[in-house]
Amino acid sequence: MTVSILHFEAPMMSFGAPIVSEEGRIQPYPALSMMTGLLANALGYDRSEAEKHESLQQGLSYAVREDVPGEKIVDYQTADLGQPHLQAKGKRDSVAWTTWGHLDQRGSGNTDTTNIRHREYWADAQYAVALHVDGMSADEVREALVRPERPLFIGRKPCLPSERLFLTSVEAESLTEALQNPKTIPDGVMPRRLWRESDDGTPVTDARDWTNQIHVGERRVEEKEFP
Repeated sequence: MTVSILHFEAPMMSFGAPIVSEEGRIQPYPALSMMTGLLANALGYDRSEAEKHESLQQGLSYAVREDVPGEKIVDYQTADLGQPHLQAKGKRDSVAWTTWGHLDQRGSGNTDTTNIRHREYWADAQYAVALHVDGMSADEVREALVRPERPLFIGRKPCLPSERLFLTSVEAESLTEALQNPKTIPDGVMPRRLWRESDDGTPVTDARDWTNQIHVGERRVEEKEFP
């Protein structure tokens, strides 16, 4: 099969894990929901188009190679939600919470004090992703990522890539074999680890129910040293 190779390089990346309270944790590799959202953004899908997202997610398969390990950093964030300009009073106000396209004014919860949260990032890391999407050719994947409908980011909006995400495409029997192709390894880089979907892997829940906006399902992801 023809496999698309993506190159992830950025000052900061966020491979989000489940958020608990104010703690935004990260994991070592991008989740299935993140990869789906990234490609959906490139294709110009609207967040409300749940069926398109579901179809894309079901047809998407990928493996990840760590080329340069990143340093985990924690961003300490604060927001004073009680400021007058954050309290929307009517439909014409420019700032407001929105839910499913409807104005939802702040009026409950903790809006009188400063909201504190922590967000983790990988700093100065490099990854390669071998990607195959049922129903999309490698040329279509390339076109979407080289000429995206919207600006692309790696996990969270502050995480802008420093290089184009699409690197090349290769012929391979599997996603792992594609990542072993010397054509996909940058000069001077010695890959470290590899993540792939496997029956021998650890159970993870990283698919997204795009209608209800929750993570669901289970798949198995295996981590191994790069050959």
